[in-house]
Amino acid sequence: MRRYPMGLWCLVLVLQCGLACAAGNDFSTIETQVLRVFAVKKSPYYHKPWKSPDFTRAQGSAFFFKDDKNFPRQEGLILTNAHAVSMGQSFKVSNGREKREYNVKLLGVCDTADFAVLQMEPEDLKAMEQRNGKVIALELGDSDPLRVGDKVLGWGYPLGGERLSKSEQGEISRIEVNKYAHSGEYWLMVQASLQQNQGNSGGPVLQNGKVVGISFQGMSATDRINYFIPINLVKHLLPLLNQPDQIPQWRYVVQEMFPALKDYYTLGADQGGVLMAYLIPDGAPYQFGIQVNDILMELDGHEIDNFGETFFKPLGQKIHFTEILNRKQVGDPLTATVIRAGQRVSITGTMGKGLPRLVPKIFTGANYFIFGGIGFVELTMNCIENLGKSGDYLRQRYAKEFPKRPYEKIVVISEIFPEYGLVNTASYLRRVEKIDEEKILNLQDLYDRIQSLEKQGKKKALLQLSRSAQLPLDLERAASVDQVIREKYGILYMKTPDKFHH
Repeated sequence: MRRYPMGLWCLVLVLQCGLACAAGNDFSTIETQVLRVFAVKKSPYYHKPWKSPDFTRAQGSAFFFKDDKNFPRQEGLILTNAHAVSMGQSFKVSNGREKREYNVKLLGVCDTADFAVLQMEPEDLKAMEQRNGKVIALELGDSDPLRVGDKVLGWGYPLGGERLSKSEQGEISRIEVNKYAHSGEYWLMVQASLQQNQGNSGGPVLQNGKVVGISFQGMSATDRINYFIPINLVKHLLPLLNQPDQIPQWRYVVQEMFPALKDYYTLGADQGGVLMAYLIPDGAPYQFGIQVNDILMELDGHEIDNFGETFFKPLGQKIHFTEILNRKQVGDPLTATVIRAGQRVSITGTMGKGLPRLVPKIFTGANYFIFGGIGFVELTMNCIENLGKSGDYLRQRYAKEFPKRPYEKIVVISEIFPEYGLVNTASYLRRVEKIDEEKILNLQDLYDRIQSLEKQGKKKALLQLSRSAQLPLDLERAASVDQVIREKYGILYMKTPDKFHH
């Protein structure tokens, strides 16, 4: 599965209201409600972040909305996809009636659930309304009542023209928790069997004139398979816009319970639950009170079956238990029931914020530093994508791994400059595991260790890499080597500016 890149296979979906046009959303009105958004985005070199980034122009769809709870008395609010504007430097929008572009500013991005909020500048909103009439913002509705089989229609800005276009009918075919391509996190999504258009994602999904979702990604290998973000997820996370630390992200490995495994843990044939096979030490589930090898039976009174699913009344169907956790915020109460060593145990507590992935997807600059002629980078999915085929080994080896320690990250050598003195460097571009026999936790840890060794007056240190390779660091010559590198290659920052990101 992948998200639709801006300008490729994307849709703007609108749920059928039983009429040719949704009530209150005739073509002349929706032309000014649904927008095309343009962003000039920074495209960093995540595998060599000391290089100056490229800038690209991307586009997506968007729409005006109103939200007096989170944005009281605010006009010109716009919702779109995060992947259209994340890392953007400037933003403009146009409507379906004219080619003129209007200035907007970015109020916030929720990368984890792939949505963002823009706002049209007051003078631009006034100018647009003078030319096109008063903007009637779309109202955010309720997505929980959506059911498989509901008919759908679509509006969008497909390639090949400038005007707003209407897609053909389809149906909602699946509602499930699945992976969001932009962030790699798991949230509720709705699958719709609409005809794919070459156009832009980010537009509204409507039912009876109200927004029930935002179009955002699809499957390129199949026809008529595309997805939208349920609007209740957006409404749940809007209060936490620009506060990603307040969105719980529990990390765990669960195993479905098959008969032989149930027998080993002495569960009855009719007992449900899933095995908590792995938890990050000191992570949020661990702090809440769950332990490895607990069998999770219930969350907030919802019984969990042997496949990790529970009947969730608001959606009227079975759904993975992750949805119960995803509807919480940090600090919200939570209850759980587990089987531990054959005994039923009840746990009461609150939602913790959780710990980062071993190899995360990031939406900031990369963590890096150059020392002694070696470029060190904290491994991210962005870095792996930048490496292309060279990153295949790193993806296969680390992408699905879990941290063994809190805040553990993979540190890799991304480049060995000629000034270091090696002729063939390829065999050393791998993970840094230890320095002087001490295990490395993350890039900050490695940086601090090197600084400490320098202050102690040490002249050399030894890096131990994956697959038993060794690489010495000349601490005594490092400053002079790095000065040459800085001047020779025009590098502005020899490490992540300010502090490393966490």
